[in-house]
Amino acid sequence: MLEFKDATIKVGEEVLASNISLIARDGQLTCVTGPEGSGKTVLLRTLMGFLPVSEGFVSVDGELLTVYSAHAFRKMMVYLPQKMSLLAHQLREPEPEEPEPEEFAVWNNVMPSAIEEQQPEPMNAEDIFLLAEKTLREAADKPIVIADEPAAYLTPELTMRMIELLRQQASQGKTVLIASRKPQVIDYADQVISLDNR
Repeated sequence: MLEFKDATIKVGEEVLASNISLIARDGQLTCVTGPEGSGKTVLLRTLMGFLPVSEGFVSVDGELLTVYSAHAFRKMMVYLPQKMSLLAHQLREPEPEEPEPEEFAVWNNVMPSAIEEQQPEPMNAEDIFLLAEKTLREAADKPIVIADEPAAYLTPELTMRMIELLRQQASQGKTVLIASRKPQVIDYADQVISLDNR
């Protein structure tokens, strides 16, 4: 169970979110929603211990979460970022070791600097879904799932598959907390927390 109780999140003097109270229970899909800039991502980052709470508290299974204890709690969490391309390296097979430059030149008659480095292609919707699926599969032992706009770049069909995937995680007794503005996602949540008026 994850709980925010009267939490205010500040960086310096800037208040990023204030007076947030919510409980995300085990075995449920909880969706935090609200317009852009309402504090959805701030809330998720705070839960992972990257932003401090200046008032109130955040707890995980009744244990107080602070920036100092967050490292231990993060081991219990799997995170799906809004920009899944941050995890794209997980889709690729490990590349064989690069030959030494001298060896490369001998076999190819060119120096390595003469070969243009290829930039990774942007991920398509199918790749984003497959990466989310793989990430969750590899983190099967983690009891907390956190996802930031998990369906932001997905087609309606893939959005439904993502919802099914997240609901499946909840059905295994996990705490699933997502941030989303997509009505299709919000409709399937067990609990919806709106940050509209924050």
